[in-house]
Amino acid sequence: MTAEPVAAQPAKPAPEVPPADPHDRTSILRSQIDALDEGIIALVTERARLSAQVQQNRIATGGVRLELGRERLVVDAYRSALGDSGAAIAESVLRSCRGPL
Repeated sequence: MTAEPVAAQPAKPAPEVPPADPHDRTSILRSQIDALDEGIIALVTERARLSAQVQQNRIATGGVRLELGRERLVVDAYRSALGDSGAAIAESVLRSCRGPL
């Protein structure tokens, strides 16, 4: 009789040990924020690429470049998740990705 393999359990993250120097902690936190910003920039860049394809496809099939109803849904989703500042973020993302009206 052979034993069933035991599934590996995900490792639990080690408890965060604060650096002795608060300035070191600030540096670590800023590095994490910088990494998040890089990810956000990459995501917005990819969103802009996809948005351009959607616009080209709509125009090629006789549609309009922008669908304001769709943009309103995006703004509403950001507002719902992030509050009023989310709406401002959504409008900035949309403007960056679609170009000017």
